[in-house]
Amino acid sequence: MIRLFTPEDTESVMDIWLSASIRAHDFIPASYWQEQFEVVRDQYLPMSVTYVFAKEDRVCGFLSILDGSTIGALFVVPGCQREGIGSALLRHVQEIATDLTCCVYVENSAACMFYQKLGFVILSRRETETDHDEYVMRFTVQP
Repeated sequence: MIRLFTPEDTESVMDIWLSASIRAHDFIPASYWQEQFEVVRDQYLPMSVTYVFAKEDRVCGFLSILDGSTIGALFVVPGCQREGIGSALLRHVQEIATDLTCCVYVENSAACMFYQKLGFVILSRRETETDHDEYVMRFTVQP
């Protein structure tokens, strides 16, 4: 079931964010993600609209939208990946927003392919503070 995030989901969402970030971005030291934890929890999460995918009252994944059109985060519990949770969350948001952007590390080929499979195209490549480039990707509903 997909529903809006509530403050009670914070611990689960942040646990997912940290474990999935470290796993998906193994080319970046885990310490970087650990250092970003409070910023994500205290700044980014409150200013985003976040949807969670709950299965039997357990949060298994989440998707956060910033500024109405930027996917700031899409993460699924590592043990629940490849079960359609990420796709369901993304399709849910695609029904609401007609124009979405996201940034994906170039080295995260699985995420790049995932977004492309769901209609995103690569617009550009840019440097990041981590010294690892990312793609800027965009999804637009075609009239």
